[in-house]
Amino acid sequence: MSPESLYIAEQEYFRFEEIMNTKEILTQEEYDFCFGYDKDIRKETTSIGSGKYLNLNVYTEHDHEKREYEMEIGG
Repeated sequence: MSPESLYIAEQEYFRFEEIMNTKEILTQEEYDFCFGYDKDIRKETTSIGSGKYLNLNVYTEHDHEKREYEMEIGG
């Protein structure tokens, strides 16, 4: 593997890791990139419509319930 192709592979890995470890909602482009990198993300994401995907690695029920509570109290 040439230094250039190694660099590109490393950059793709870092982008994949950043998306899958930090983004709760993925765009279609981000989903397509991650799916191309690792087909197993199908188990870790779910479509929420309009070309957006919920990343189950980052999403938690606690966050969801906290947001609902804040909306109820006007926060």
